[in-house]
Amino acid sequence: MANSRSAPLWNSLTIERRYIPAQGRMTYQPPQGWFTIVAPLRGLCQVEYPDASGWHQTTLVSGDTSRLVGKSAVRLRRPPSGMQRVEVAFIALPTQQLRCYADEHPEVTVRDLSTLEAPRVFDPVAAAMAPALLRAQDAGVSEHYAFSAAHYLTAHLLHPHHDLQPDTPGLNPERLLAVVDYMRKHLATRITLEDMAKEALLSRYHFIRQFAAATGKTPVQYLTELRVETACRLLTTSNELISQVGSRCGFPNPESFARVFRKHLGCSPLQYRHRSRPE
Repeated sequence: MANSRSAPLWNSLTIERRYIPAQGRMTYQPPQGWFTIVAPLRGLCQVEYPDASGWHQTTLVSGDTSRLVGKSAVRLRRPPSGMQRVEVAFIALPTQQLRCYADEHPEVTVRDLSTLEAPRVFDPVAAAMAPALLRAQDAGVSEHYAFSAAHYLTAHLLHPHHDLQPDTPGLNPERLLAVVDYMRKHLATRITLEDMAKEALLSRYHFIRQFAAATGKTPVQYLTELRVETACRLLTTSNELISQVGSRCGFPNPESFARVFRKHLGCSPLQYRHRSRPE
């Protein structure tokens, strides 16, 4: 799917969304003179970034951001074990605006903006602002709104925040990816919450809470979407019987497969197969 961008309407800051397709990656060059915040809106996003020793990689989940100060390009991709489509927001603030704020507030100790650059920062404040800014831009809200938002974000970035840590450590990106990979490998079998929590090395209670905080979905919702996503791919690319596709994706019987599939796609598996294949 092609990238989708929101047209720039504001001067105080810019906000855009892009979609990373299931295959391939996207290269993003931070614009010179702008401070960019990258925040995942949907799905897990891998960020590949260079330094003096070569290329490195980290994974952003809900609440995480990358901070870029217009230097080297970064590469964004969907994790191999992630959902099919990843949606990412890019918020950009003029670096001159940050410098002016720092000059006007002697309590701000940041003088070199490059010290703020980081491939992964847990920042739920900035992450939560991304969808709100996109909605406001899509609605045609005035520049005054953008100016206020930019001022708030600038203050947020330049004043130290010692409380920006996940309240319950445990489900880091590596463990989250391990759980999703477990789902994919055992998709045809019955997967319980206890199975997933064990893979995450967490109690059932903490796993459910932290998984929902990281992905925006409960583990069961995520697993169901993964089953439906895989079924869509098999219906399109294979000649297996509908019942076989449902079984391979972990649905206990054809009736359950049809019911869940219709709930998510609005049509039966057979109808989806006919629509997704050329005549």
